Amino acid sequence: MKSRYTKLINIHWVMLAVLFLSLQGKAVASESAKLTPSLSGFCNKLEQRFKKYGWEKSDCESYSWLTYRNSVLGDPLTWTVFGDASDEDKPSFKQKDVSIIMCGVHGDEITPIKFCFDIMGYLRATYDDPKLKEEFANKIVIVAPLVNPDSFFKGRPTRVNARGVDVNRNFPTKDWTKDARKLWISHFRKDKRRNPGLTASSEPEVVFQMNLVKRYGPDKIISVHSPLTMLDYDGPNAVVDGFVDGTKAHELLIQMSKDASDYKIQNYPFFPGSLGNWAGKERDIPTYTLELPTSDPAKSAQYWKLFKTAIHKAIAHDLKDPKIVEKVAPEAKPEVSPDIKPSISTTEDPSSAEVAKTSPQLIN
Repeated sequence: MKSRYTKLINIHWVMLAVLFLSLQGKAVASESAKLTPSLSGFCNKLEQRFKKYGWEKSDCESYSWLTYRNSVLGDPLTWTVFGDASDEDKPSFKQKDVSIIMCGVHGDEITPIKFCFDIMGYLRATYDDPKLKEEFANKIVIVAPLVNPDSFFKGRPTRVNARGVDVNRNFPTKDWTKDARKLWISHFRKDKRRNPGLTASSEPEVVFQMNLVKRYGPDKIISVHSPLTMLDYDGPNAVVDGFVDGTKAHELLIQMSKDASDYKIQNYPFFPGSLGNWAGKERDIPTYTLELPTSDPAKSAQYWKLFKTAIHKAIAHDLKDPKIVEKVAPEAKPEVSPDIKPSISTTEDPSSAEVAKTSPQLIN
């Protein structure tokens, strides 16, 4: 009798524990789904812009956003993660295939922002689809849809951020100190749209991009712009020891072009302070720049239809060298093969100071 009574008591406590954990889980889920006032304001402004451009709702408030820093004017610099990144701090994460996709680097390039939200909607459906879930089982996708919110939210969107700096010319590349401002003055005649700033990595939007790369150690980066109508590749041309296969990276470039009706591939030159220079050339991270044909918001749906398959295959495409046992995000190092990409520079001296050493600490 006593044994039976004890069993009933145990069952009772088990049921209470299950109920408690269930309620606790709901509370946590509710808390994580709640937006901060800053994120809520960001989403409200975004919805107003989507409405202005005749786009369907962004569903901004439905995504799980991460943010650690703000833009110059105080908007959160956000990204969201697709795939299981719960082991981010463990060795197992290094075996996963990580892609970073960024849009809205220049606020007057309107179509890329909608393009990133189309990617996000597609990825959310893909990771929930049993037929596709297996294909993406080992894939992590980081999407930052609006890198430069201040320039996009202006009454008349601009290329530069709120301090008048081009955040794709402000990365601490090795040639920045010697060449960035000289080139801006001599070649671009102080064009305000291409101002590299007074010092490298001075802008929060640049540090934000750098931190995403440092935090996740991506196997590839896709940066979406407009309106140059081309695909460009920056990165290794051969196998980089312990990291990626440059041959596979080039194969992906060709595949993306074919999947988008033979979209033009162009070997665009390096610029001091650009993402392609900093991540692709100096860190051997395959970096793809997709330039959409126009910034016309009315053509956004057309562009997503054109590149949907290419983006899917780019995410699914594994660039790792088969011999790799453990991936480590590489630091800047000498090129492993001759660099055939043209470079915009005021000097051919390769011994410029390592500006990255004096850049703000990466904390994200």
